[in-house]
Amino acid sequence: MKELFQRIKLDVIISAVCCILFGIVLLIWPVQVTTVTCKAIGGAIAFLGILKIISYIMNTKEKNGVNLPLGMVLFFVGAWIFLKPGSIQSLLLIGIGVVLFVHGFEDLKYAIETKRNGFQNWWVIFLFAVFGMGLGAACIVDCFGMISVTMTFVGIVLIYDGITDLWIIAQVIKTAKEIKEEVEIFQDSDIEVVDAEIVTKEKTD
Repeated sequence: MKELFQRIKLDVIISAVCCILFGIVLLIWPVQVTTVTCKAIGGAIAFLGILKIISYIMNTKEKNGVNLPLGMVLFFVGAWIFLKPGSIQSLLLIGIGVVLFVHGFEDLKYAIETKRNGFQNWWVIFLFAVFGMGLGAACIVDCFGMISVTMTFVGIVLIYDGITDLWIIAQVIKTAKEIKEEVEIFQDSDIEVVDAEIVTKEKTD
């Protein structure tokens, strides 16, 4: 359980730092980053299509009839995305929104956990979690043109999400340490009581 908790903390910290860094990059170069990211996605899909086509051509003994048409579809779709990166910018926004929503949901679980462990300011974590989920939902909704969210705003949101995640995990660690110290004090007091009873019994005998 201890190793699992440490791994979860590490995952959250790494994810938070990545959000902050990506948010800063988006804040400085919003248009360039979205264009490059979409081109990279298109290039990766096209490259996968080329590999499928090469696999079909090279495998002369056991030809897989699916590889050729699938490879051609992937190549043309990837090439189209690479040449027109704006065509999948909405999908990129959906991906960022999903990440923000998931982070908010994880923070919500941390809020419930800290409340159970007696953390008085658990409601602050709860508000951060709900707000984060709302921002994620806003990014997802924007891909349908219902609201106007720029990539600069998304960068600010990612930085906010990363900073709040780091703060929340710090509070969770602090609460866990306090509980551990209380348990150790309680165990030490029990040992002292038992030792005192043994000494008293020995003197009586």
